[in-house]
Amino acid sequence: MAALVAALPTLPALDQALSVHDFQESRALYNSLKDDSAQPDVPDEHIQNLAALFVHHHAEKVFGVHLIHGHFEIPEGAVMVGTNFQNPDMRWAKATDFKKLEGSSIHGHIFVLTDGGFRAYEFQDGPLPDLTNVDQDFLVEFSRYITAINLVGLIGLQVLGDGAGNNHGMSELILDQGTIMLDTSLVKNCRLTRVTGWTFESCNGGPRVCMSNERHAAQTTGNHRVFNAGKPLPKLENVDDLKDALIEAGVM
Repeated sequence: MAALVAALPTLPALDQALSVHDFQESRALYNSLKDDSAQPDVPDEHIQNLAALFVHHHAEKVFGVHLIHGHFEIPEGAVMVGTNFQNPDMRWAKATDFKKLEGSSIHGHIFVLTDGGFRAYEFQDGPLPDLTNVDQDFLVEFSRYITAINLVGLIGLQVLGDGAGNNHGMSELILDQGTIMLDTSLVKNCRLTRVTGWTFESCNGGPRVCMSNERHAAQTTGNHRVFNAGKPLPKLENVDDLKDALIEAGVM
């Protein structure tokens, strides 16, 4: 199986091959996370400082930062894995059986800094982005910064890749044992709440926080999840089933 992230000698834990033990630790980590509504706000000053740090180390095209949070408990023997789709742009992350990941090309997607280094609590299907232009000391400097200002339990590192994303931003919808990141322009009957993901760019030689961020989309009905408890859950065997179910639920 693929590595958590490509080899970066400054933090050896990132180039370890994935194993069942890694997945078990990832599941335990995810199940310990707070809901995004229970996390405190991230001061804008820190986001601006992180933008400068990422651009300075040429990391802004590869990495972003993510509000550390979870939405449900992953069952035994499973881990969160995301897959990108097009028409429309979307990312479907769901609890996936360890056994189905044998021989797959997945890598860490969202990382939390722990005592043992960076640990992924969500994974991504597909190839890793090119990390060759990222300064070798970036991860060390990022770790030092979030540790110094007590953001270790609030801000995680996100591997961006070439998948779902656009100028409108992406909205996060909560499913049963899964989440959807959907083009915000297509989301209906929801109100955007807090930002859950930030990306950065270099503009005229200086750092800038991108406006097209990831946000949690809360349904105007007040329901936490798209598919209501107490009703039969739709069978989501493929992405077409998912699209049909989202349309029927009135959120796309």
